[in-house]
Amino acid sequence: MANIKVLVGSTYGNAQQVAEDCAEQLNGLGHNTVVLAEPKLEEVVADDTEVLLVCTATIGLGEIPNNLMPLYSQLKDQAPQLSEKRYGLISLGDSGYQNFANAGKLMDELLQELQVQRVGETLEIDACETPDPEEAASEWVSAWAAQL
Repeated sequence: MANIKVLVGSTYGNAQQVAEDCAEQLNGLGHNTVVLAEPKLEEVVADDTEVLLVCTATIGLGEIPNNLMPLYSQLKDQAPQLSEKRYGLISLGDSGYQNFANAGKLMDELLQELQVQRVGETLEIDACETPDPEEAASEWVSAWAAQL
């Protein structure tokens, strides 16, 4: 089973709750999962990190939440090669805004640039259409974990 670090980008707690629920589900499937509410570069590049699961909301005009932005900036500036790592991505947003789920798109683009291998498709959860984001994430995590 995989060592998974869940990288959280959350302002109001929705993405944090989704991340914690996903980690619990992944642990139940036999993975070793750690949720990082303030993710640090050294935790991402660590040898024991095999898989990253990014779970982020979008704030403002399509930006990455404040707690995830330092990591994003460090990854962008230092550009470590992470080709031996894999990742999945859950992006929460509101389609009523022009830059719907843009933080997830920014993270996806950056991880691709760093040659991290994406497992499966990303999940975008629209607050306008999905009253229970944890349920939507749970279905996605089951399919995603089967591909690890």
